[in-house]
Amino acid sequence: MSINTKVLDGLNPAEYITDIFAYLVDELGKEVFTFLYNPEEKSFSRSAKYSQGITALTSIPSQQYGYTSGLTLQLSNLLLESHSEGKTCKLLLQKLQALMVADPSKGKYAPSPVTFKWGKDSFGPAVITDIKWTETAWLGGEVAEARLDIALLEIPPNQLPDKAKSESTGDRLQSALSKSTLLTDRQTQEGNIKALAWLRTNVKKLPEYLSTLVKSNNYKVSVAKNGTISMFDGKGKSLGTIGLYKNDKLDVSTGNLIKK
Repeated sequence: MSINTKVLDGLNPAEYITDIFAYLVDELGKEVFTFLYNPEEKSFSRSAKYSQGITALTSIPSQQYGYTSGLTLQLSNLLLESHSEGKTCKLLLQKLQALMVADPSKGKYAPSPVTFKWGKDSFGPAVITDIKWTETAWLGGEVAEARLDIALLEIPPNQLPDKAKSESTGDRLQSALSKSTLLTDRQTQEGNIKALAWLRTNVKKLPEYLSTLVKSNNYKVSVAKNGTISMFDGKGKSLGTIGLYKNDKLDVSTGNLIKK
């Protein structure tokens, strides 16, 4: 099968990047829910609604356009697996459910609108309309492995609650200015990517116990909101500081993994 090169040449270029994890942003509180494993697929659907009318001298009815539904994103068969690490993933399920319900005691009179983000791609604002999961393994009776389905329905920006609306205009700009020294969610992910790339590139310069962890992929990287990037072993023990991510650049001069 041959490819239409004229169509291909008209497409925008994209780069292959690993270790980017999908997440949800709560448009009310700006809280982030990060997926334990990335989606294996994304399914989209949208429909145009028509009403039928009688047409003279033909059996084919007329079609009167009503409206086009919001775009629906279906994330199916998401993996939640913490059994191998001796942990329960119940907290993740609770956080997702909290985005679907109102809480008048906290001034929340409708479910939270959210935005799904994965690298440069985003979907939203939207509401979560359906969550289903099947538990397949447990630890002490608590779920430690499950498969999850999530459905998100696109909503217009003018349907956002007043708090989210104000955040999306002047208040959001003011908030961004006041927190300009803190990393955004996008910058946090980019800092994580650059830190992982730096570790792989400089693995031979690291002490033996660190290089072994990097080669076996038995480590974790954490990016703080102030830009400090730290390294941990598979059990969460701190191993040191990689450096500082600021102005879209990784500065390893402040790191302490490689002896100077």
